[in-house]
Amino acid sequence: MQDKPFIGVDVAQDWVDIANASEPRRVQRIANTAEALQAWAAGLDPDRVGLVAFEPTGGLERALRQALVKAGLAFARVHPNEVAAFRASRGIKAKTDRIDAAVLARFARDELSQRGLAPAVEGDAVLRGLIARRRQLIEACHAERCRRARAASQAVCASIDAVLAVLVQQLDSLDKAITAHVAQTAALAALAANLCSFKGCGPIVAATLMGEVPELGRLTGKEIAALIGLAPINRDSGKRQTRAVTGHGRPGVRQVLFQAARCAIRWNPVIRAFFRRLTEVNKRPGKVALTAVMRKILVILNAIARDGQPWAQAQAAQA
Repeated sequence: MQDKPFIGVDVAQDWVDIANASEPRRVQRIANTAEALQAWAAGLDPDRVGLVAFEPTGGLERALRQALVKAGLAFARVHPNEVAAFRASRGIKAKTDRIDAAVLARFARDELSQRGLAPAVEGDAVLRGLIARRRQLIEACHAERCRRARAASQAVCASIDAVLAVLVQQLDSLDKAITAHVAQTAALAALAANLCSFKGCGPIVAATLMGEVPELGRLTGKEIAALIGLAPINRDSGKRQTRAVTGHGRPGVRQVLFQAARCAIRWNPVIRAFFRRLTEVNKRPGKVALTAVMRKILVILNAIARDGQPWAQAQAAQA
């Protein structure tokens, strides 16, 4: 695989810079448009390209990703922190778009190629966009409610109430759109029904997992926990031992899993017993136990998606 070209793409608003790890000084710049990117990707042979690496840029990379999928090219969307650490380890201090593209190409060749990465899974782009928009509306509602609690002027309160009414109306419309989109796609509807057979997983949790975790059911329990950011990471050195922490991954998914965990602790007897064992028998702090519950729920839902069957203990949970 090392003999194949590894390509790094630095994405900007108006253009992208493309570098090959074997020729890092020769950087190609093309427009960041669907037409230009598809024409470039069509000129590459999927069997002869090792990997294309790029960083997330707030949606500016969408046209690039679609072009790579259409051309059948293997690609990886890498975390900026990993690239920054790689840059520092190579002693690269200068930073331009062209240098960034070359660094991404070298990172793909020297690091990503050694990990045995599985092919990227696209998922449902429409559902992913709806879920992302719903999260934005939730955050906007929360911000307005916080302002409302501190507002002293009646005029300001009236303005905030008007904005909140619009936001709530839009949120309700979006929930209906998500429900309709899931219902009109047979595969999504079947998966959602199976996921919701687990008491604690509602329609929004299921839609979020289907939209933002297309890998659901394709990975092992440990892999899916690490992907979402629920796998504890040790940071010990010498005599210094610290508590393992979780983080990174996909925070939007962790938010809905947090709500699912709170619900399951109350209404799902299996999860409630698991939580009580952690807190009462093993004396784990509540937040630590809650994180463990989130991970357990994620692993269960991953197994449901993998097997294509409702939760085996659904009837016991309903008793």
